[in-house]
Amino acid sequence: MSSNNFNNSVFPEGLNSFSAWGFTAFEPLTYIYFNIAFVIIAYPLYRLIAGFLKWELNEKTPSKHYSDIIACIRYGFIVFVLGGYSYTFDWITILSFYVAMYSFGRIAEIPFAKQSLPTWRNWAIQMWIVIIVAILIILAFAAYHIYLGVIFTESGQLGHDGIFLAWYIGSLIIPVILILLGLLAVREQNDRFISKKWFKIVGIFKMKKKADVEAHSSNDNAENTENSEPVASGEETKNEPQPYSKSVDVHIHHWQIFYVLAFFTRFDDPISRVASGIVLGIYTQGMIA
Repeated sequence: MSSNNFNNSVFPEGLNSFSAWGFTAFEPLTYIYFNIAFVIIAYPLYRLIAGFLKWELNEKTPSKHYSDIIACIRYGFIVFVLGGYSYTFDWITILSFYVAMYSFGRIAEIPFAKQSLPTWRNWAIQMWIVIIVAILIILAFAAYHIYLGVIFTESGQLGHDGIFLAWYIGSLIIPVILILLGLLAVREQNDRFISKKWFKIVGIFKMKKKADVEAHSSNDNAENTENSEPVASGEETKNEPQPYSKSVDVHIHHWQIFYVLAFFTRFDDPISRVASGIVLGIYTQGMIA
């Protein structure tokens, strides 16, 4: 990975930060350019062009525009630092970014492509073809990036001991964990899955404590306790956590998928830079539209 951006920085060296393998990197001037190209210019330009072409756009109030712009900057900072864009951001990334953003926006205007992931059962054959082609392209890029990761671990490179490649591929577990946590949160909101389990566990300990008290009580007290058990059971049922009034479901947006992919297009290689521009462009289109 190149360190030219750090060597040419106009900011004091103390403001620069990078890890040996480039897993984290920050250079202020490059970050400013990153935001200018991908937020400050991209956001209003896409809204203007898409509006002129009568593409589908969400109606937004000024506060919503502001909120989305801040979200782009917030998400952008995370991927910039953890995605190694201090090393790889250049004109190739910018060009492929804009081509991908407007190409995806145009494809999304095709009638059969006006679908979302939850409606996959109703997709037309043309939509399936688009999705399959997209998946094949993603897999091809993924294979090439793994190849770059292998090269990066060759003798003489910083990651020659194989640890870099292990961390690089192993990082894919992070979005999987986040999805699982999201599914768990949805189930908790819809049927109080976690709360009910916790309620039962606490109930077991309460019953055990109650049994211990009964064991040390007289026979008369034990009989009184037995007579009161139905009431206690009724109270426990009454206190059991109830579902929330509003149910939800999982809906993964296309911009979330491509945002995750943007963390892995991190190599100082022309094809990797093209890939980074593509995934960032599609992610940004989803945030802007």
